[in-house]
Amino acid sequence: MRKFTAETLRAFVPLVDLPYEAGLVYENVFTPRQCERIVQQGLVLTPDDARVGIAEGDYVEEEATRKSRTAWIEPADDTLWIFDKLTKIAQRANRVYGFDLIGFTEDAQFTMYDEPGAFYDWHQDGLSGELAGRKLSLVVQLSDPDDYTGGELELHGIANEHEDPEGWAEKARARGSVIVFPAFELHRVLPMETGKRYSLVCWIGGPPFR
Repeated sequence: MRKFTAETLRAFVPLVDLPYEAGLVYENVFTPRQCERIVQQGLVLTPDDARVGIAEGDYVEEEATRKSRTAWIEPADDTLWIFDKLTKIAQRANRVYGFDLIGFTEDAQFTMYDEPGAFYDWHQDGLSGELAGRKLSLVVQLSDPDDYTGGELELHGIANEHEDPEGWAEKARARGSVIVFPAFELHRVLPMETGKRYSLVCWIGGPPFR
């Protein structure tokens, strides 16, 4: 797991009291070249069919809920730059959310929606059980939006309250964008139609919500 210094941990303390947001989009965090570098790092890994947690640490492969493939990118000499970038984004986002955070608690999930019909239905990344420590979800959009159709990431709190606030969907679909939202927010990935969509998903953890 990624180790943090005391100075880094203090940087997660919220600095500004801002209104709650269901999700935030930070554009151009990663360049197209950096996105391609991450994709190539992910594609050389051995993927597994994505699983859905059920209870007490058990998992099932559940195509009724999720159809995609995943692999895991660990913090290492050639990947620390990814985690460093995402640390800065998490610090910025937490000025809005004000969560008690300690840092990355898991490796980064490289997700492949690489066939028609690949999807992930409405779900939460964390709130209870063994995933209760997940506080913030970060999704890096790695694919060029012109390379695929379908596969949109939707947040329930945004999709159901606004038709498209400030071009949120377009920003979230842009290559190199990082979407940040509380891990308890319901979200989904719509079914793929054509092409391939790659993303990198990370979680920033902390003590369970009380």
